[in-house]
Amino acid sequence: MRIIPLKLGIILLFLSSINFLYANEKEDFNIGYYDLEKDIRYDEWGVHPVDIRSNTNQLYKRPLAGAKLGLKDIKPFQRMAKVKFKLMNLRIKNIDSAADDILNHINSNNIKIVLLDFPASELLNVVNKISGLNIAIINISSKNNELRSFKCHQNLFHTIPSERMLSDSLAQYLSDKKWRKVLILTGPLDIDKAKSNSFIESAKQFGLKIIDNRDFLLGNDPRAREQNDLDFLTGSAKYDAVYISDTHKEFSYRVPFATHKPSAVIGSSGLTPRAWHWSYLRHGAPQVHGRFERMNKRRMTEEDWAAWIGMRAIAEALVRFKDNENFSFHDAFVNENFKLDGSKGPVLNFRKWNRQLRQPIMLSTDNWVTSIAPLESFVHRENNLDTIGIDSKTSKCDK
Repeated sequence: MRIIPLKLGIILLFLSSINFLYANEKEDFNIGYYDLEKDIRYDEWGVHPVDIRSNTNQLYKRPLAGAKLGLKDIKPFQRMAKVKFKLMNLRIKNIDSAADDILNHINSNNIKIVLLDFPASELLNVVNKISGLNIAIINISSKNNELRSFKCHQNLFHTIPSERMLSDSLAQYLSDKKWRKVLILTGPLDIDKAKSNSFIESAKQFGLKIIDNRDFLLGNDPRAREQNDLDFLTGSAKYDAVYISDTHKEFSYRVPFATHKPSAVIGSSGLTPRAWHWSYLRHGAPQVHGRFERMNKRRMTEEDWAAWIGMRAIAEALVRFKDNENFSFHDAFVNENFKLDGSKGPVLNFRKWNRQLRQPIMLSTDNWVTSIAPLESFVHRENNLDTIGIDSKTSKCDK
């Protein structure tokens, strides 16, 4: 008679262990990461001639490394979110079929959310192609202002700052220093002109005066010396600072300490605005950079940081809001209770009007963070981080 309770106890223990295993079985949560095989933004050699000879240019590496660090850092959240995070990378070989390739990859791998490392024009094609899936997309590398304005999309979020956030940060710094007269040097690319236009808007907002906007050209043709000779370009004008827009940095590296008149150099050289810089020493930043450098044997770039914080945003949203009825990342990211630690000081969250991540901007030289924007002297009625970038009242995003 005593054998029956013993057998019953064994059976119950067996059943409870099975229930425990099933209860702790985690659902796969697949995160799609998409980039281009050929992307000039990550040219291995860069553009400075020294880089070609020495192979020391470690900055032009893919931000996939930042996403992988993020994946490692969010593993402890898996138990609370009741999921198992997986990062699935597809590197696109043919830009013409990129949107279709990504759509097929999302459908065949049950992708829940996307990190996208594409230039602006190609990025929009992808966003429009997969819009029917109503899947959230995190832009980690394109700073294009139009993506946060009249070309915004309800599915598109941004962890990399916009050009306007960067130019506003520089304008705040110059205004604070009372260096109000600025000469602009603009490169030959469309993106160079877009950056200069962004700075002009920032200058208007923060009370700076643009002395002149001069185009520069690469080369040594003596007939074009007014556009390729630095003495001519920076002469015959009174200014406190020189703003240079040179995306590929083929010209700007020679500008500091070489202007016709003594002045600060900002923009693509000299004092540069960035989302992240390896030399920042506060708010846990050295620990983040240290983990990244140990994994990748190089310094962490702002695109790496944008990918890393994108992964953290995914985990944060799941942990805080997954149990809510009709959960979606679209709602979670703009929820007033969504809070993110980016190791840059203030709590970070997304703006509702254009889905841009609010964040401080580091104003740095090549080897040191000189200042952080927004500066203390600039305040906003709701959030001081909104003193940089497109405000809700001036935003043309209506989606």
